[in-house]
Amino acid sequence: MESEQLAGKLLSRYEAIRRQELDEITGLLDTLGRVENLPDSQMEQVRDALFHTNHPFLMVLVGPFSSGKSSIINALLGEPVMDVGPVPTTDHIAILRHGPDVQRSRSGDVETIFHPSPLLENLSLVDTPGLESIFRSHEDITRRFLHRADVVLLVMPATQVLSASNLEHFQQLKAYGKRVMIVVNQIDVLDEGEREQVRDFVLEQSRLHLGIEPKIWLVSAKQALAAQQETPRDEILWDQSGFADIEEYIKETLVDVERFRQKLETPLQICQNVTRDALTSVNEQQAVIDTHRKTTENIEAQIEQARREQRHTVDEALKAIEGNWNDAITRGDEAIADLFHFSRGLSLFFGGLGELIGISRLIRRFRGQTRAENAFEEHKVDEALHQIPKEVDKLGPRLEGRDLQDIDDLVTYTRDAVKKLPPALSDKVIGRIQTPVHYERSFLRDVSGQLDDLIQDAGRFETKRLDRTLRNWLIVLALWEVLTIVLVLVVAISVFSNATPEIATILLVFGVGILFVVLGMALVPLRGWFLRRAYQSHLRDDRDQYLDILRHASDELIAHGVQLRRDATAPFTRLIDSQAELVEDLRTDLEKHQQTLVRIQRDLAGLAESKQPA
Repeated sequence: MESEQLAGKLLSRYEAIRRQELDEITGLLDTLGRVENLPDSQMEQVRDALFHTNHPFLMVLVGPFSSGKSSIINALLGEPVMDVGPVPTTDHIAILRHGPDVQRSRSGDVETIFHPSPLLENLSLVDTPGLESIFRSHEDITRRFLHRADVVLLVMPATQVLSASNLEHFQQLKAYGKRVMIVVNQIDVLDEGEREQVRDFVLEQSRLHLGIEPKIWLVSAKQALAAQQETPRDEILWDQSGFADIEEYIKETLVDVERFRQKLETPLQICQNVTRDALTSVNEQQAVIDTHRKTTENIEAQIEQARREQRHTVDEALKAIEGNWNDAITRGDEAIADLFHFSRGLSLFFGGLGELIGISRLIRRFRGQTRAENAFEEHKVDEALHQIPKEVDKLGPRLEGRDLQDIDDLVTYTRDAVKKLPPALSDKVIGRIQTPVHYERSFLRDVSGQLDDLIQDAGRFETKRLDRTLRNWLIVLALWEVLTIVLVLVVAISVFSNATPEIATILLVFGVGILFVVLGMALVPLRGWFLRRAYQSHLRDDRDQYLDILRHASDELIAHGVQLRRDATAPFTRLIDSQAELVEDLRTDLEKHQQTLVRIQRDLAGLAESKQPA
């Protein structure tokens, strides 16, 4: 009773593992569907594994033709369900399953035969074409179906045990990871001593060539079928045929927990093999993509390098333009300083007198230029300002020329890279890798009006302001000096009207007069200093605004060039980046599936170790 309860618990736990396995295989199928170039046969294996999880234990019989595979199946079922003969009679896979009556259906290379034998309630028998069939396709069918087997019976006639080909077959079956039993048929043609020699020979050759000692059954399908056809079955003849050992294996070994464990292990082995092959394929794809990803990284590095160099070109141009602005500021400052120099006080005084009486206006009309304009012309302020647009005019073609040359080089480089892609990738390239047909030149052109206005403002506004200020100041200076002279004369007349003017008084009067005259002259450079400060501030504002506008437009032009480079190479770089991401995600998913399969296998092994004692 206790043993039955333990078995029930174990089977319940196995059922939970089976559901996990079913879910895992379902997810694995979805993942494998994303693996390119995965053979259809491997996808079919995993579909079979999914199907296999819910179906009876599969015992597959393989071996050379005429070894008695069909006869063994007939003997186990107790009637001649399968055709037998001296020539190959099985040209396809035949699966025998439990059913209420005998029915046959065939789909492609697989025939399903339903039979009411109680034996088939716990397992399905699979008959295969001969591995050494004269029809080559038979062997291909058999090998293709081996992945479904839970256990494999390698059948060989007693007269041809472990030939070179049989050893090769055993090694291949072992490579599949299958549990293999050796069934030596037709022992009824051997005496007892010869049978033992055959058994010893098979064990010796297995240890020598394979390093294992397989389970060996010496049987006679002919005797077993004869025993089955007796009612009741002839148990003595059945035991003599060797089939009692097979029956005991089926009834005692492949029952309950052990049978379910083996049943779940088979799909796991299938899925692990396919997952391993898929990972190998994905890793190979990733190696190829990694090689080409270096090309995309190189393309991006070249684009970034071009951006830095274009940025450097702009910085150099802005530096030169700023230098021109600073030169213009310096020259204008010198012009103003020269215009309001102390040494010019006397001439400015007479200029102020001319303004008062209107002569200066008449002179300006004939001369055409004002004092400020003459000063600015002498110091070549306009020449420095006019040099600025010339530098700007050079900048656009320099940036455009570099952009177009780089794009041509990148297009050539990328086209060569596409030619090196494997067909599986090159066929996925979407779009054309080509030099753009249009280059946007409006970035600098659109701001040219603003830049010109700032240049004109710097050259025109200040001279007008200076002239206006200068005229006003000349008038003030002239009035100051005239009033000073008048006051001095009035005081002097008053002093000299006395009978005896003192020398000290005379000197004082004239000294005060000279002092006021000099003071008036000294105010000229002071006023010039304030004008210079205002001029410098105004032009610096114009300069900074000019540079900001030009820098922003240049940045947009550089960004446009970078985008053109990326657009020209995008069909290639986009493909490699997307494929790299897909392959990396796929590899990660496959590794997770691999880990889950190992965990489920470990859980199965743990449950097998805790199964109830016999």
